[in-house]
Amino acid sequence: MFFFVFFIILLNHSITNTQDIAYITNQESNMLDVIDLEAMKKIDEVEVGMKPAGILVDQQSQRIFVANPESNNVSIVNLSIKSNKLVNSGNSPMGLALDNKFNILFVSNWYDNTITVIDLNSEKIKNEIKVGKSPAGIYLDENLNKLFVANREDDNISVIDTRNFKSIKNIQVGKAPFGIYSENYLDYVVVTNVQSNSVSIIDKENLEVYENFEVSNWPYSVIHNKKNNQLYVTNQRDDSISIIDMNKRKRISTLSNVCEYPEGIDISYSENLIVVACWFQDNIILIDLDSFKIKKKIETSGGPRAFGRFILKKNYD
Repeated sequence: MFFFVFFIILLNHSITNTQDIAYITNQESNMLDVIDLEAMKKIDEVEVGMKPAGILVDQQSQRIFVANPESNNVSIVNLSIKSNKLVNSGNSPMGLALDNKFNILFVSNWYDNTITVIDLNSEKIKNEIKVGKSPAGIYLDENLNKLFVANREDDNISVIDTRNFKSIKNIQVGKAPFGIYSENYLDYVVVTNVQSNSVSIIDKENLEVYENFEVSNWPYSVIHNKKNNQLYVTNQRDDSISIIDMNKRKRISTLSNVCEYPEGIDISYSENLIVVACWFQDNIILIDLDSFKIKKKIETSGGPRAFGRFILKKNYD
Protein backbone atom coordinates (compact mmCIF):
# COMPACT_ATOMS: atom_id res chain seq x y z
CA MET A 1 0.00 0.00 0.00
CA PHE A 2 1.26 3.42 -0.92
CA PHE A 3 0.42 7.06 -0.48
CA PHE A 4 -0.25 9.08 -3.55
CA VAL A 5 -1.21 12.64 -4.26
CA PHE A 6 -4.69 12.77 -5.73
CA PHE A 7 -4.95 16.44 -6.54
CA ILE A 8 -4.21 19.87 -5.18
CA ILE A 9 -7.19 22.10 -4.56
CA LEU A 10 -7.24 25.71 -3.48
CA LEU A 11 -10.23 26.22 -1.24
CA ASN A 12 -12.41 29.15 -2.19
CA HIS A 13 -12.54 30.30 1.42
CA SER A 14 -9.56 31.35 3.51
CA ILE A 15 -8.87 29.96 6.97
CA THR A 16 -8.44 32.93 9.27
CA ASN A 17 -9.41 31.38 12.63
CA THR A 18 -12.12 34.04 13.01
CA GLN A 19 -15.08 31.68 12.80
CA ASP A 20 -16.00 28.08 13.54
CA ILE A 21 -16.16 25.94 10.40
CA ALA A 22 -18.03 22.63 10.09
CA TYR A 23 -16.77 20.05 7.58
CA ILE A 24 -19.51 17.60 6.60
CA THR A 25 -18.88 14.30 4.79
CA ASN A 26 -21.53 13.47 2.18
CA GLN A 27 -21.85 9.84 1.15
CA GLU A 28 -23.97 10.39 -1.96
CA SER A 29 -22.03 13.26 -3.52
CA ASN A 30 -18.46 12.28 -2.50
CA MET A 31 -18.06 15.82 -1.24
CA LEU A 32 -16.86 17.48 1.94
CA ASP A 33 -19.14 20.46 2.55
CA VAL A 34 -17.70 23.55 4.24
CA ILE A 35 -20.13 25.38 6.52
CA ASP A 36 -19.45 28.79 8.08
CA LEU A 37 -21.23 28.52 11.44
CA GLU A 38 -21.10 32.24 12.18
CA ALA A 39 -22.75 33.13 8.87
CA MET A 40 -24.84 29.93 9.03
CA LYS A 41 -24.28 29.06 5.39
CA LYS A 42 -22.40 26.68 3.13
CA ILE A 43 -19.37 28.40 1.62
CA ASP A 44 -17.52 25.66 -0.27
CA GLU A 45 -17.25 21.97 -1.07
CA VAL A 46 -14.20 19.75 -1.61
CA GLU A 47 -14.11 16.51 -3.58
CA VAL A 48 -12.85 13.55 -1.55
CA GLY A 49 -12.92 9.76 -2.04
CA MET A 50 -15.90 7.48 -2.60
CA LYS A 51 -18.79 7.31 -0.11
CA PRO A 52 -17.09 9.39 2.63
CA ALA A 53 -18.43 8.86 6.15
CA GLY A 54 -15.85 9.14 8.94
CA ILE A 55 -14.16 12.46 9.67
CA LEU A 56 -11.59 13.90 12.04
CA VAL A 57 -10.79 17.62 12.14
CA ASP A 58 -7.50 18.23 13.94
CA GLN A 59 -7.45 21.62 15.63
CA GLN A 60 -3.70 21.65 16.20
CA SER A 61 -2.43 21.02 12.68
CA GLN A 62 -5.52 22.22 10.75
CA ARG A 63 -5.74 18.94 8.89
CA ILE A 64 -8.98 17.20 7.98
CA PHE A 65 -9.03 13.41 7.64
CA VAL A 66 -11.90 11.72 5.80
CA ALA A 67 -12.55 7.96 5.67
CA ASN A 68 -13.77 6.81 2.24
CA PRO A 69 -15.22 3.25 2.59
CA GLU A 70 -15.99 2.67 -1.09
CA SER A 71 -12.53 3.65 -2.42
CA ASN A 72 -10.63 2.08 0.52
CA ASN A 73 -8.66 5.21 1.30
CA VAL A 74 -8.46 8.32 3.46
CA SER A 75 -8.52 11.90 2.20
CA ILE A 76 -6.15 14.31 3.96
CA VAL A 77 -7.03 17.96 3.44
CA ASN A 78 -4.32 20.24 4.83
CA LEU A 79 -5.76 23.71 5.27
CA SER A 80 -2.40 25.31 6.09
CA ILE A 81 -0.83 24.44 2.73
CA LYS A 82 -4.11 23.99 0.80
CA SER A 83 -3.46 20.41 -0.29
CA ASN A 84 -5.68 17.38 -0.74
CA LYS A 85 -4.29 13.83 -0.80
CA LEU A 86 -5.73 10.34 -0.99
CA VAL A 87 -4.00 7.77 1.20
CA ASN A 88 -4.49 4.04 0.76
CA SER A 89 -5.95 2.31 3.79
CA GLY A 90 -7.59 -1.05 4.49
CA ASN A 91 -10.89 -2.44 3.27
CA SER A 92 -13.74 0.00 3.98
CA PRO A 93 -12.18 2.52 6.41
CA MET A 94 -14.59 4.00 8.95
CA GLY A 95 -13.12 5.55 12.12
CA LEU A 96 -10.13 7.88 12.50
CA ALA A 97 -7.81 8.90 15.33
CA LEU A 98 -4.65 11.02 15.25
CA ASP A 99 -1.61 10.82 17.51
CA ASN A 100 -0.11 14.29 17.19
CA LYS A 101 2.94 13.40 19.30
CA PHE A 102 4.17 10.97 16.66
CA ASN A 103 2.16 12.18 13.65
CA ILE A 104 0.44 8.82 13.28
CA LEU A 105 -3.06 8.21 11.94
CA PHE A 106 -5.10 5.22 13.13
CA VAL A 107 -7.86 3.97 10.79
CA SER A 108 -10.45 1.26 11.47
CA ASN A 109 -11.13 -1.05 8.51
CA TRP A 110 -14.64 -2.53 8.61
CA TYR A 111 -14.12 -5.59 6.39
CA ASP A 112 -10.51 -6.36 7.36
CA ASN A 113 -11.14 -6.34 11.12
CA THR A 114 -7.97 -4.29 11.51
CA ILE A 115 -6.62 -0.91 12.53
CA THR A 116 -4.20 0.54 10.00
CA VAL A 117 -1.34 2.54 11.53
CA ILE A 118 -0.16 5.22 9.09
CA ASP A 119 3.06 7.18 9.67
CA LEU A 120 2.28 10.62 8.26
CA ASN A 121 5.96 11.64 8.20
CA SER A 122 7.25 8.81 6.02
CA GLU A 123 3.95 8.43 4.16
CA LYS A 124 3.96 4.69 4.77
CA ILE A 125 1.73 2.24 6.57
CA LYS A 126 3.65 1.36 9.68
CA ASN A 127 1.58 -1.46 11.10
CA GLU A 128 -1.75 -3.26 11.13
CA ILE A 129 -3.45 -4.28 14.35
CA LYS A 130 -5.98 -7.12 14.48
CA VAL A 131 -9.11 -6.22 16.43
CA GLY A 132 -12.68 -7.56 16.59
CA LYS A 133 -15.28 -7.95 13.87
CA SER A 134 -16.43 -4.86 11.96
CA PRO A 135 -14.50 -2.12 13.77
CA ALA A 136 -16.16 1.28 13.41
CA GLY A 137 -15.63 4.21 15.78
CA ILE A 138 -12.22 4.69 17.43
CA TYR A 139 -10.94 7.09 20.07
CA LEU A 140 -7.34 7.79 21.11
CA ASP A 141 -6.33 9.12 24.51
CA GLU A 142 -2.80 10.42 23.85
CA ASN A 143 -2.06 10.97 27.53
CA LEU A 144 -2.84 7.35 28.43
CA ASN A 145 -1.50 5.86 25.16
CA LYS A 146 -4.76 3.95 24.75
CA LEU A 147 -6.77 3.43 21.59
CA PHE A 148 -10.41 2.38 22.04
CA VAL A 149 -12.07 0.53 19.12
CA ALA A 150 -15.79 -0.30 18.79
CA ASN A 151 -16.20 -3.80 17.28
CA ARG A 152 -19.78 -3.87 16.08
CA GLU A 153 -20.21 -7.58 15.39
CA ASP A 154 -18.38 -8.72 18.54
CA ASP A 155 -20.30 -6.49 20.96
CA ASN A 156 -17.07 -5.33 22.54
CA ILE A 157 -14.41 -2.62 22.70
CA SER A 158 -10.75 -3.37 21.95
CA VAL A 159 -8.23 -1.37 23.96
CA ILE A 160 -4.83 -1.04 22.28
CA ASP A 161 -1.55 0.17 23.81
CA THR A 162 -0.30 2.63 21.20
CA ARG A 163 3.32 2.37 22.41
CA ASN A 164 3.63 -1.22 21.16
CA PHE A 165 0.37 -1.68 19.17
CA LYS A 166 -0.64 -4.59 21.40
CA SER A 167 -4.08 -5.39 22.75
CA ILE A 168 -4.61 -4.62 26.45
CA LYS A 169 -8.18 -5.80 26.92
CA ASN A 170 -11.54 -6.48 25.29
CA ILE A 171 -14.50 -4.92 27.11
CA GLN A 172 -18.01 -6.30 26.63
CA VAL A 173 -20.63 -3.58 26.10
CA GLY A 174 -24.12 -3.57 24.57
CA LYS A 175 -25.22 -5.03 21.25
CA ALA A 176 -23.54 -3.68 18.11
CA PRO A 177 -21.31 -0.86 19.44
CA PHE A 178 -20.61 1.61 16.66
CA GLY A 179 -19.78 5.12 17.86
CA ILE A 180 -17.13 5.83 20.47
CA TYR A 181 -16.31 9.22 21.97
CA SER A 182 -14.37 11.02 24.67
CA GLU A 183 -12.26 14.11 25.38
CA ASN A 184 -8.85 14.41 27.02
CA TYR A 185 -10.44 16.17 29.99
CA LEU A 186 -12.94 13.33 30.57
CA ASP A 187 -12.05 10.23 32.59
CA TYR A 188 -14.48 8.03 30.67
CA VAL A 189 -15.26 6.82 27.16
CA VAL A 190 -18.82 6.78 25.75
CA VAL A 191 -19.98 3.95 23.45
CA THR A 192 -23.20 3.89 21.41
CA ASN A 193 -24.77 0.41 21.17
CA VAL A 194 -27.04 0.67 18.14
CA GLN A 195 -28.98 -2.58 18.53
CA SER A 196 -29.52 -2.46 22.29
CA ASN A 197 -30.53 1.24 22.21
CA SER A 198 -28.08 2.10 24.95
CA VAL A 199 -24.94 4.01 25.81
CA SER A 200 -22.10 2.42 27.80
CA ILE A 201 -19.68 4.45 29.94
CA ILE A 202 -16.16 2.99 30.32
CA ASP A 203 -13.62 4.14 32.91
CA LYS A 204 -10.40 5.02 31.06
CA GLU A 205 -8.11 3.85 33.85
CA ASN A 206 -9.58 0.55 35.04
CA LEU A 207 -11.20 -0.26 31.67
CA GLU A 208 -14.53 -1.33 33.16
CA VAL A 209 -18.09 -0.41 32.21
CA TYR A 210 -19.53 1.44 35.18
CA GLU A 211 -22.76 2.81 33.71
CA ASN A 212 -25.30 2.01 31.00
CA PHE A 213 -27.99 4.44 29.91
CA GLU A 214 -31.08 3.61 27.87
CA VAL A 215 -31.58 5.97 24.96
CA SER A 216 -33.76 5.72 21.83
CA ASN A 217 -33.59 3.67 18.64
CA TRP A 218 -30.17 3.15 17.07
CA PRO A 219 -27.89 5.60 18.89
CA TYR A 220 -25.10 6.70 16.56
CA SER A 221 -22.91 9.57 17.78
CA VAL A 222 -22.24 11.45 21.03
CA ILE A 223 -20.89 14.84 22.09
CA HIS A 224 -20.20 16.27 25.56
CA ASN A 225 -21.22 19.77 26.63
CA LYS A 226 -18.49 20.86 29.03
CA LYS A 227 -20.54 23.83 30.23
CA ASN A 228 -23.20 21.73 31.95
CA ASN A 229 -21.69 18.21 31.89
CA GLN A 230 -24.33 16.79 29.57
CA LEU A 231 -24.08 14.21 26.79
CA TYR A 232 -26.09 14.54 23.58
CA VAL A 233 -26.74 11.29 21.68
CA THR A 234 -28.15 11.13 18.14
CA ASN A 235 -30.70 8.33 17.62
CA GLN A 236 -30.85 7.37 13.94
CA ARG A 237 -34.15 5.52 13.80
CA ASP A 238 -35.98 7.69 16.28
CA ASP A 239 -35.13 11.03 14.63
CA SER A 240 -34.18 12.30 18.07
CA ILE A 241 -31.40 13.36 20.44
CA SER A 242 -31.15 11.95 23.96
CA ILE A 243 -29.81 14.21 26.72
CA ILE A 244 -27.88 12.55 29.56
CA ASP A 245 -26.97 14.56 32.64
CA MET A 246 -23.64 13.20 33.90
CA ASN A 247 -24.02 15.03 37.22
CA LYS A 248 -27.30 13.25 37.93
CA ARG A 249 -26.10 10.14 36.10
CA LYS A 250 -29.34 9.69 34.18
CA ARG A 251 -31.08 10.51 30.92
CA ILE A 252 -33.12 13.63 31.59
CA SER A 253 -34.91 14.31 28.30
CA THR A 254 -35.24 13.61 24.57
CA LEU A 255 -35.39 16.13 21.73
CA SER A 256 -37.94 14.56 19.38
CA ASN A 257 -38.40 15.01 15.63
CA VAL A 258 -35.17 16.90 15.15
CA CYS A 259 -34.62 15.53 11.63
CA GLU A 260 -34.55 12.31 9.58
CA TYR A 261 -31.72 9.96 10.60
CA PRO A 262 -29.57 12.27 12.73
CA GLU A 263 -25.99 11.03 12.69
CA GLY A 264 -22.84 13.08 13.32
CA ILE A 265 -23.03 15.66 16.12
CA ASP A 266 -20.60 18.33 17.35
CA ILE A 267 -20.65 21.57 19.37
CA SER A 268 -19.59 25.11 18.49
CA TYR A 269 -19.18 27.01 21.77
CA SER A 270 -18.28 30.23 19.96
CA GLU A 271 -21.60 30.24 18.12
CA ASN A 272 -23.50 28.48 20.96
CA LEU A 273 -24.67 25.74 18.61
CA ILE A 274 -25.17 22.00 18.44
CA VAL A 275 -24.55 20.91 14.84
CA VAL A 276 -26.21 17.71 13.58
CA ALA A 277 -25.86 15.93 10.23
CA CYS A 278 -29.24 14.63 9.01
CA TRP A 279 -28.50 11.75 6.63
CA PHE A 280 -31.97 11.19 5.11
CA GLN A 281 -32.84 14.88 5.04
CA ASP A 282 -29.76 16.02 3.07
CA ASN A 283 -29.05 18.87 5.44
CA ILE A 284 -27.48 19.85 8.71
CA ILE A 285 -29.40 21.48 11.51
CA LEU A 286 -28.13 24.14 13.90
CA ILE A 287 -29.61 23.86 17.40
CA ASP A 288 -29.27 26.55 20.08
CA LEU A 289 -27.08 25.15 22.85
CA ASP A 290 -29.22 26.68 25.61
CA SER A 291 -32.82 26.49 24.40
CA PHE A 292 -32.44 23.41 22.15
CA LYS A 293 -34.49 25.20 19.48
CA ILE A 294 -33.56 24.70 15.84
CA LYS A 295 -32.09 27.95 14.53
CA LYS A 296 -31.44 26.98 10.93
CA LYS A 297 -31.34 24.12 8.42
CA ILE A 298 -28.59 24.16 5.80
CA GLU A 299 -28.80 22.04 2.65
CA THR A 300 -25.82 19.79 1.92
CA SER A 301 -24.52 18.20 -1.26
CA GLY A 302 -26.11 14.81 -0.50
CA GLY A 303 -26.16 12.13 2.20
CA PRO A 304 -24.42 13.89 5.14
CA ARG A 305 -22.85 11.52 7.70
CA ALA A 306 -20.11 13.44 9.58
CA PHE A 307 -19.15 10.42 11.71
CA GLY A 308 -16.56 11.94 14.06
CA ARG A 309 -15.36 15.38 15.15
CA PHE A 310 -16.05 17.81 12.32
CA ILE A 311 -15.80 21.40 13.59
CA LEU A 312 -12.62 23.49 13.24
CA LYS A 313 -12.83 25.98 16.10
CA LYS A 314 -11.52 29.51 16.22
CA ASN A 315 -10.89 29.27 19.96
CA TYR A 316 -8.69 26.19 20.23
CA ASP A 317 -6.96 25.45 23.54
